[in-house]
Amino acid sequence: MTAQNTIKNTLTDNNVFRTARSLTSYMGCIAMTLAVTYFLDGTAGMLITAALVSAFVISVTVSLVVMKTIDVTISADKQLLTKGETLDCMIKLTNSLPLPAPVIEIEADCSAHLLISETTLYKGAVEGRSSNIIKMPVTARHSGAAVIRIKRVTLTDYLGIFSFGLKVPEEQLTVRVSVYPDIPEAAVQTDFLKTTATLSNNDDEEEESSETAINPTGIAGYDHRQYFPGDPIKRINWKMSSKRDIYMIRLDEQIRGTGQVFFLDVPMIEENEFTLSVRDNVIEGLLTIFTMLVREGKEAAFYYGSDGLWLSHEIRAQNDIIDLQEILSGFSPSRLNGVIPAEIISAGKTPICFTAAVGDHAGSAEQIAAQCPDALIIAAQSSGLNAPNREFWTVSEDFDFRKQGL
Repeated sequence: MTAQNTIKNTLTDNNVFRTARSLTSYMGCIAMTLAVTYFLDGTAGMLITAALVSAFVISVTVSLVVMKTIDVTISADKQLLTKGETLDCMIKLTNSLPLPAPVIEIEADCSAHLLISETTLYKGAVEGRSSNIIKMPVTARHSGAAVIRIKRVTLTDYLGIFSFGLKVPEEQLTVRVSVYPDIPEAAVQTDFLKTTATLSNNDDEEEESSETAINPTGIAGYDHRQYFPGDPIKRINWKMSSKRDIYMIRLDEQIRGTGQVFFLDVPMIEENEFTLSVRDNVIEGLLTIFTMLVREGKEAAFYYGSDGLWLSHEIRAQNDIIDLQEILSGFSPSRLNGVIPAEIISAGKTPICFTAAVGDHAGSAEQIAAQCPDALIIAAQSSGLNAPNREFWTVSEDFDFRKQGL
């Protein structure tokens, strides 16, 4: 039996118990009025009994009518949040009949990215032809695509005896929000950056051999000119500059075969406090490294999964990192074709993988290491992941990168 079925069965049992207890109390009242009719005053007793029976019939009948006209919707005052930020979730109850609605009970829930700050159980009533809004504060804890939902809506008749579940369209019961990952400020990771630099085919030896080629022959080459302030530092040919004692930059528009290639591995496992903390640590460590690369004038290509497809994002400037932060705010894991993007494999690049795999779910990291033994794999220090290959690194919660390879 699943946890969801257990919850449903528990709710059903509670409703049955509450209904049975209320009916017992009501029948006790009827018994007392009948006793009054028999032992004290027949006329008064019959009037009281008739009033109780009429109230019961009217309460149930009107409740059944009103429940068909009650509309419930959920919305949020923000769609994008930073971690630690709070939004107001509004649950709106609308009654289109002139009759006042009885008590409506609402139970809310949210994904593990969020925390409902106060209670998850709300009760409210709605006057005839009016609306009532219940505000529910929700705080963002982890980055990614998050959901706030209404688990159930129950209407109790005026006498509080019977409870009826309201049928509301599913799209009116959920609201989706996105939570930004942080871009931390961390100390420069010299050892890690040196290791990643060896994986980019961007040395001046290749550039010098190419730059001497004669363009009219059709052989690829590079044109150069003197460096001026404001030119991209990444275009500087350091070897040629040292020979000529003056900074020289390339004029080509595209750097082919250069830059580092990263991708994000997020296995489809249960999203809870632990797994989302690991994922945040990995994603924010990735953004930290991109910030350092941009400051050094280096480029990178980043691949991530979305709706079953591998998508890419180029990192050339700080704005690209901001754009990636927004992309990852709506991230949710999906099943992908291959654990390594096909573009990386076909290009013959050695990939740098940031993985959110954890100790009990290490399959994707192990597959990456098996398919590409030289891949540089980075996991959260708290993940409990064993080293899958020689180039295995961990990132701490303070974004300190340490090699842990076999």
